[in-house]
Amino acid sequence: MEIMHFTNGINPLVMEESIKLAVSEAPAMVATVVDGDSPLLPLAEAEVEAMLRNSLRMVGAGIRQPVDGVMEDLRVGIIAAVDDEAGQPCLAGFIQYKPRLRTEGTATIGYAAVAPAYRGQGIFKKMLNELKVHYPILGLDCSLELVPMYERLGFRPEKRQGAHVGMATAPLGGVTWGQGQEFLDNHPLYQRAKERIRTTHGKATRDAYAKRDADTRKRIEEINAFLQLRADEARERAKASRAYFEDGCACIHTDKTLQPCRPDMPDAEAVAFYEQHCKCSRNYVEG
Repeated sequence: MEIMHFTNGINPLVMEESIKLAVSEAPAMVATVVDGDSPLLPLAEAEVEAMLRNSLRMVGAGIRQPVDGVMEDLRVGIIAAVDDEAGQPCLAGFIQYKPRLRTEGTATIGYAAVAPAYRGQGIFKKMLNELKVHYPILGLDCSLELVPMYERLGFRPEKRQGAHVGMATAPLGGVTWGQGQEFLDNHPLYQRAKERIRTTHGKATRDAYAKRDADTRKRIEEINAFLQLRADEARERAKASRAYFEDGCACIHTDKTLQPCRPDMPDAEAVAFYEQHCKCSRNYVEG
């Protein structure tokens, strides 16, 4: 398995096979809820193809455009896993990413997938490790079902993004960029998909959109509840960790080398302070 990193142009075969793989996983790639048997599946597929093709054409293209009124160098990269052991090289997976602007070492993953035949072999982790060499801090958004997988890879849930969960390996700095709904609405591929759906399904098209919107609202409620639960759990952990230090830290109670934090300091900040300054056996970070 060869891990290839493209930043100054892209192999045309890798580009086309990456798009093909992403389109086959379109329901998981879009920020609305579209089932695999939905009449709106062609629209999701058109969205993924239009957005990803536009991004991959920018790999090594040296594009400068204004972002929030400031001219910026817009860069895109892709990491591909290619199975070169068979007679015909085969794309096993890819990660498309964009370095974030006005910061260093931080990137946002746009589209990523591993082909079904290659899943469970650690290929995504290998690609991710290659990306982390250049960008240690990464952000992405994913479906609620994929959150546990990304947590095992070092990502943490941070916020809701559409009907997806925004995750990051550390707090993200800088500015992200990309195309929005206006780009899609004006894209011929997206327009043709809309027209094909209307022609095929007629009056039932309205019901399909209504179901998508209802399912998306339900998923947003589920994500909000999930994030609230995680926030509550984090607060409880911080409260317990603070008590752990303040009730038994020898630096505070015996050596008198450390003052307890003010009662009005947030628990998470107090824990971070103790983890940094406590020198006794109470410190699970130092130990």
